Amino acid sequence: MSTQIAPHLARLLPDSMEVAADNTLHIAEHAITELAERYGTPLYIFDRATITRACQRYRQAFQEQYHASPVHILYASKAYISPLIAQLVAEQGLGLDVVSGGELLVAKRVGFPMEAISFHGNNKSEAELRLALQLGVGRIVLDNWHELERLTRIAQESGQRPGVLLRVAPEVETDTHRYLQTGHASSKFGFPLGNGEAQAAIECIVREGILHLRGLHAHTGTMLREVRPYQEALERLLALAVQMYTSLHWWPEEISPGGGWAVDTPEGEAAPSVELLAQACQQAMERSLASIEASLPAPTLIVEPGRSIIARAGVAVYRVGARKVTPGGITYLFVDGGMADNIRPALYGAHYTALSVAAVSREAEESVCVSGRYCESGDMLIENVALPRMQEGELLLLPTSGAYCLPMASNYNLVPRPAVILVDKQQVQVMERRETYEDILARY
Repeated sequence: MSTQIAPHLARLLPDSMEVAADNTLHIAEHAITELAERYGTPLYIFDRATITRACQRYRQAFQEQYHASPVHILYASKAYISPLIAQLVAEQGLGLDVVSGGELLVAKRVGFPMEAISFHGNNKSEAELRLALQLGVGRIVLDNWHELERLTRIAQESGQRPGVLLRVAPEVETDTHRYLQTGHASSKFGFPLGNGEAQAAIECIVREGILHLRGLHAHTGTMLREVRPYQEALERLLALAVQMYTSLHWWPEEISPGGGWAVDTPEGEAAPSVELLAQACQQAMERSLASIEASLPAPTLIVEPGRSIIARAGVAVYRVGARKVTPGGITYLFVDGGMADNIRPALYGAHYTALSVAAVSREAEESVCVSGRYCESGDMLIENVALPRMQEGELLLLPTSGAYCLPMASNYNLVPRPAVILVDKQQVQVMERRETYEDILARY
């Protein structure tokens, strides 16, 4: 990383990003200005090396810091998935966490090992459940009574005995946006723990024997910056398991506190290390198992990182259009994308920063609001950022755009969705071609 980029910004950029001699940004030795000319804007660029190293960092951290039981690391594909990303994740030895038939079919296209897939979601359709059984998905994560009954019926009809995890709402509080909290008692996800529903569901599955209950799953939230929620979730799941062992002699093969680990912020707050997370899981497992009188094996641990694998690997590149200065003194800098390719700022107040692609080291000259092209007052990518004075046609880059931007993209105002590319020093691969007006009109 070039020293011409401020350290707090450098931490947000892909590993291969650098400033060339002409003061322009390059990624994996490709000039971003040339990529934008070739593929158009808005353009999302992912760096292969950054994704690879993030996967390796998770594997190494849990190999070195977690020894209580085997570990499966599953990439949370909802953060961003494409056939090339699925293939890359498989090459790094990670499994996959999917939440729809579409994500499952992306995995199928590249021959992803189906045993290494967990199928999540709070309202999986009958067709999706049948697809999962047909493909031999390793575990289906049951989220509610309706789904449990539906899968039981399908399994009886097909004569199969699918592996399942029971998702539990462990009533663990998290310090994050309320839209990102998923483990409290009133969450839309999982069987509540406090009212006995989780216990009743386990008993139902075990006594019927139609489904193979492999273990327990929880997820407490996302953008988590402390280990406490993971430890509390593991400890409560294991306490539940002990209770079920006492009454049913059932013990989980697998247990998961979910994912949701944070990334560095534009304000300069560094994410805690993955090593810290692995150590915390080890401590929670040790404490829980030490309190059990029976000699029971530690369940295989499943962790599900998404954002912390992919966010920093991706950048969004926009072309500057008009500017507007209001009587109140706000300077709007309009770009050719916005909330239709990145709704996160409007949806739950996500923060970004920006760099000029062609004038990286030039001093900031003004504070601007980077605003999208869409017909909503809330279409603000960045409400206030200091930049050199940028002119129409110049390129603006938003770091840490690899997670949860494209998966929530839309055709709002019937604007085509952007192109997405994967780069390394040897090649540029198109992951998603730029959508056209013909693509949009073909739906009508």
